[in-house]
This record gives sequence, structure tokens and C-alpha cells, in this order.
Amino acid sequence: MHKLAINTLLVVAMLMGVAASVYAQDAECERPLFITVPVNRPTFSASADFATYFDNKEYASIDNSLSETLFGARLTPKISLDWSSTPEGGDYGFRSHSLVFGVDMFQDFGHDSKFLSDIKVQMYYNFMTPSVDIYAGIFPRSKMYGLRSTFFFDHDYRYYNNRIQGLLLRYGGEEWGSYVEFAMDYDGKRSFDRRESFMIMSSGRWVRPIPHIGLTYGYDFLMGHYAKDYNPETADGVVDNLMLTPVVRYDHTFRWGGVGMPLTVAAEARYILSLQRDRRMENVWELPMGGELMVEARFWYVHLRNCLYLGKNLFTYYDRYGSALYHGSPLYATTKGIYNTIEIGCNSHFSNFVDLEVGVMIDYDGRGWGTRQYIALNIELWPIDFRK
Repeated sequence: MHKLAINTLLVVAMLMGVAASVYAQDAECERPLFITVPVNRPTFSASADFATYFDNKEYASIDNSLSETLFGARLTPKISLDWSSTPEGGDYGFRSHSLVFGVDMFQDFGHDSKFLSDIKVQMYYNFMTPSVDIYAGIFPRSKMYGLRSTFFFDHDYRYYNNRIQGLLLRYGGEEWGSYVEFAMDYDGKRSFDRRESFMIMSSGRWVRPIPHIGLTYGYDFLMGHYAKDYNPETADGVVDNLMLTPVVRYDHTFRWGGVGMPLTVAAEARYILSLQRDRRMENVWELPMGGELMVEARFWYVHLRNCLYLGKNLFTYYDRYGSALYHGSPLYATTKGIYNTIEIGCNSHFSNFVDLEVGVMIDYDGRGWGTRQYIALNIELWPIDFRK
């Protein structure tokens, strides 16, 4: 692990040196990179993301979830080569391009290793216009707007598996209020002791503009594929997992006299449809379904949220494959037809790049109660242009 970290830092230093020498030799070059599209002079920049994550679960009375404490930090330095282009005539608007290389360095507090618990790479290309966004390579999971429910990805999974390895295509954007996106994450390459796995994901949101009211409707979709390894002695099969959730959200902001801190109330309803099949075992499609309602009140930096799920066990094969197949909260594997969580928390933005979240959750799975306390500090440093 120590040698890998040193080699990674050497690669970063080499790339920085190459870029610096190129700019020093050709600082005045204005030649376009393409023949038919005028391209601005590339810029070389660096940025960094930092996250500290604390999650303490007390789940002794709850099925399918262990009591445990996670506490650690993740640092992600990045370097980027950026350039922009405008088609002749400017009919299609501004286009930006980026080649990014970064390293995710994890350290679990209390870990026996002396130098980093894990190291993962990020490297990707990003193409962006006012209406189109494309990522290709290994890029942050946060670049995808949809599938934010813990039904798809739990908090722990998002922290330790913060990358998508594949492709993301999106039309529209958050500034529009509406978008549709498609992504593929190839997170398991088949080997002798590793099963092949990948996910195909899609999400869409459409906003109906009403003064002081936000009415949003859309969908989230995930198709999971969990296949075999190359070990002939392993009795592996193929598991299919399809999940579709139509969703409707309502937000209303109250202001008294046009001054003071606003009070925002929100409600989000989604219906979860699922198709699951274990081809080696039953080889029969299972159709667990259920409904979920979230209500929330936000005042100043504080929020109070309740999320209620009623329906069947949505993770049919959780006892067999666990988190290797299902990346969402294990509480959706309830066998009692109900899962409810109450959360009170605070989200503070100290500046444009520092975000702190603190909260307490009380969970109920139809059998018992459990509590969860979390602290998440995120720092995102904007790119620094070395040419300025």
C-alpha cells in the first residue's frame, strides 16, 4: 500500500511537471486542437475534496443490520487539463472539455495500517454544454443527480464507494430544474475469486413552476447484474435485480413579511416496483413492491424528517448475497411490512466550500428500534488555475 501511494504521487508530480513545461514552452500558442472548431488555449488546474465521516449504529434489536461505528477521512487531490470550444457561427453555444486525474485516499480511524487504509483512482473526461453533460471513465458518484434515496445507496456505501466506473450522459440540469440522465457503473470485473457485477441506472425530474411552490415529478431506475466468477468449484449463478420508483415531490416555502428565516415544508411520495430473479436457485421472478412517504420541515439550518415505508421485503435475496447485491439500507429488507425512520439534523454551510451535517436517526423495522448518529464534514476546494 505504501509503494502504491508513492507511485501514485510520482505519477501526479510527473503530470504536473509535463503540463508546466508545455505551458512554459508554448505559453503564447493559440492554435486550435481541432481543425473545424476554434479552441481556446488549455488551462491546467488543481483542486481537492476532503470528507470526514462518522456513523454510529445501535441496532441490536433490528434485523439485517449490525451495530457498528465507522469513523474515517477521505482526501481526493485532483489535477485537470481544461479547454473550451465554440463551433463556427456559435449556433450550438459554449462547450467545455476536461481531462481529470485524481486519487481517493482513505484512512479509517483506529485502523492498524500505518499509511492509508485504501487508495482508489479517479480519471475521466467531461464534456459540457449548457444542456448536455457527459462523463466517461472513473468519476465521482456525486456527478449523478438521481438515485439519492437510501433505498438505492446507503450512506456508508456512498462514502466508501464514491466512484462510478463507466459512463454518465445527461440532458438538462439542476439550473433548469429538469433533467434526464443515464449511467452505467461496471463495479465488478470477473476474475477467479470475484464475481462480475454492473449497474445500469437512469433518472429524470421535471418541475412545474409555481410561485413559492415546487412540484417535481420523475423516476429513478436501477438494473443490477450480479454474475459468476471463473472458479469452477464455486456454485455461482446470475442474479437479476430491477428497481423502478416513480416519484412526486412537493415543496412550499413560507415567509412572514418577506423577512426572517423561511420555513420550508416538503413531502415526497414514491412507489417502488421491483423484479428479482436468482437463476441458479428458484429461477422465478419475484415481484416485491411497496410505497414510501417522506415528510420534512426545514427552518434555518435545522430539519425534521420522517420516512415511512410500507410493503414487502424489497431485498429478496439479502440473506444470500447481502450488500454485494443490494447497496441500499438493509432496513428495506424488513419482513414485517414496515420500516420507519425519524431524523433530526443540522446542515450548515460555513462558506462556498465547507459543508457540515450532524444528525440523529431513530429507526424501526417492525420488530425493534435502533438509533444512528452521524457527522459528515465535506470540503470542496475549487480548481486553482496555475496560469493565473
